[in-house]
Amino acid sequence: MPPYDRALLHSAASIRGIKNPSQLAREAGLSVPTAWRIWNGVGAPRGDHADRVADVVGISASSLYHRAAGAAA
Repeated sequence: MPPYDRALLHSAASIRGIKNPSQLAREAGLSVPTAWRIWNGVGAPRGDHADRVADVVGISASSLYHRAAGAAA
């Protein structure tokens, strides 16, 4: 799986008022440790976690990966 774009995640989250992993956990229905790992880049969100995170921050799950893959190319 390609790396995901944490800068995009943080930017989109900020627009939605999500400033930290605890807020992301609450909004996306994730455990705090899972949200912390996603927020800090310790593993990428996959499956339903990616879908929930993307939905909460207002982007598509695929955009997290497409932009990061394009930036690396």
